[in-house]
Amino acid sequence: MTGRAAAPTHAIAVDDFRQLASTGGDERTAAALRGSERSWRLTALRALVDAVARRTDAAGPLSGVDTAWQLLVRADRADPDATEEVVAQPQVGIWVAHTLRRLTSAGSGDPPLWVDVGYLHSLAAAAAVRAGLSFDLVVPARHGHLALPTVAAVELPPRIERVQVVAAAGTVTVTAGGTDPVGPGDPRWHPPVRLVATAGGIDLRVELLDRDVYRDLRGPAAPAPLSTDQVRRWQAQLQQAWELLVRQQPQRARTVAAILRTVAPLPARERFRQLSASGAEAFGTILLSEPDDATQLAMTLVHEIQHHKLGALAHLLTLVNDDPDRRFYAPWRDDPRPVAGLLQGVYAFAGITDFWRVHRRHAPAGQVALANFEFALWRRQTRHAVRSLLDSGRLTGHGTRFVEILHDTVATFETEQVPAGPQRLADRMAVDHRALWRAHNLRLDAAARTELAAAWAGRRPLPACLADARDGRPATLTRPDRAWFDARAVLTRHRLTDPAGFDRLTAATDTVTGLVTGATAADVALVGGDADRARAGYLRQLAADLAAGTTAAHSWIGLGLTWPDGSTHPAARALLHRPELVMETLRHAARRGAPVDVPDPVELAAWVGAGLPADAHRPADPAGWLLLNRTRR
Repeated sequence: MTGRAAAPTHAIAVDDFRQLASTGGDERTAAALRGSERSWRLTALRALVDAVARRTDAAGPLSGVDTAWQLLVRADRADPDATEEVVAQPQVGIWVAHTLRRLTSAGSGDPPLWVDVGYLHSLAAAAAVRAGLSFDLVVPARHGHLALPTVAAVELPPRIERVQVVAAAGTVTVTAGGTDPVGPGDPRWHPPVRLVATAGGIDLRVELLDRDVYRDLRGPAAPAPLSTDQVRRWQAQLQQAWELLVRQQPQRARTVAAILRTVAPLPARERFRQLSASGAEAFGTILLSEPDDATQLAMTLVHEIQHHKLGALAHLLTLVNDDPDRRFYAPWRDDPRPVAGLLQGVYAFAGITDFWRVHRRHAPAGQVALANFEFALWRRQTRHAVRSLLDSGRLTGHGTRFVEILHDTVATFETEQVPAGPQRLADRMAVDHRALWRAHNLRLDAAARTELAAAWAGRRPLPACLADARDGRPATLTRPDRAWFDARAVLTRHRLTDPAGFDRLTAATDTVTGLVTGATAADVALVGGDADRARAGYLRQLAADLAAGTTAAHSWIGLGLTWPDGSTHPAARALLHRPELVMETLRHAARRGAPVDVPDPVELAAWVGAGLPADAHRPADPAGWLLLNRTRR
């Protein structure tokens, strides 16, 4: 960046590759990835500066980009370690990616381009402050804040767009038109929120990014300052999670400590529905809602660091030949995924599965059932997805070797015994999710729809060409609105962790929507083991839907789950393994604008099921089928 030796050529050692492919990696591996990501970041930053230099309007009312760059160079020469820490902040990667997209897109957008470009000026000012330089630089403010990464966030009147940062004689002040200067010690000067967790001689140090506009992977966001109580909760949860992780999985803890630098906190969500995300441009950060408890936080740290490891490896090696016209079933997502997304998910959930595999041996008595359920569920789902990857035909040589090693690691999980109860619940929830996914995402072509509807109208047998899920008949995949595919799984988790509370819910099922969005009273009965009550509830809802000409899939799949596991009833076979045929029949009828011609939902499902092979669950694997089909984006 500043006259140092040229960036090295990066490679990954064979042993490190094998460790990563088996979901692991030690501190040496993490250091190699961190080094390659540093070069990636500097390359991207240089590309941004060069792109801005070609735009005469890019800096707007600010000093030229060259001025900010030269200040950054001075800071790097004076204190390279401090400058490195500023530039290596994960939010810098988010800013670079966002601003490059703006520079290459049509239109000026809002806010003006110079507001985004000017974050370079903020970085330069922050590095110069850290290096003890004297300077005077105008930088942009946004949403009533100025961010100086690793130094402070300064609170300003919302109307302020530009501020002057002046450093001299070891002091720094920020001045905006008509306001008093702000410096360290002023209530409007907010130092970084830093947390430290210590256990077993391993320290985890992270910064909570609550005020930087580029902290959110999804795009620039207004500051969301944390209260003192919120910071205390985060500190307590992080310490407890860290103690758990260091005690149970110390090597994973060391890898987390070597990679994680910042957390962008979000408000708490519904229990068992925490939001977490990572991005390839932001090595070392996690977007994370406040966790339910320490176990969830420990698991999420493992989950997101898996994404970081694979994202960094993918910057070094091409693992997949992606195809925008191909999408796959990912058992943890509602939407069809490209092969690169499927690989990311498989790798992350292999780590999650391993977390639960170990944790269930150490969990307190009240958490053992949940830990067994989670392990059994994600073991099954990950096994399915890793096989889909190997069969995809979209892996490169490196990718094939990587996934083969990953497959062997996942295969070792099969030797673990899980009590019958949690295993059965996990199997049911896996079937539930896949059936909902098929019902929402698969569409027949127009000719096949017409053929299906005519057969139903005449009560003729299901056309044989539709009975095989792998027949290659064109389908369209859609990106569904939020459909809460996990509602029954979340209810299952409530029952496993709080049996008494679930019993109270059973007695007052009208309160379920306030506890689990997307769940119904019939779902409570199903999860509680009352299949007859659940079936009656689903049939009532279906009758109302059919009378209104609607075709929601949730109750149809729930109805299928009311038959005993492994049932050979044709209605269960259709609803759980080929629900898209049931839904397509309904959609065709609903288009006519009249109540749907289904006197009995079980009759329709049984009609479809009667035309399916007895082992319909085997060819119903979407991955092999969808490779032949195109997506509608």
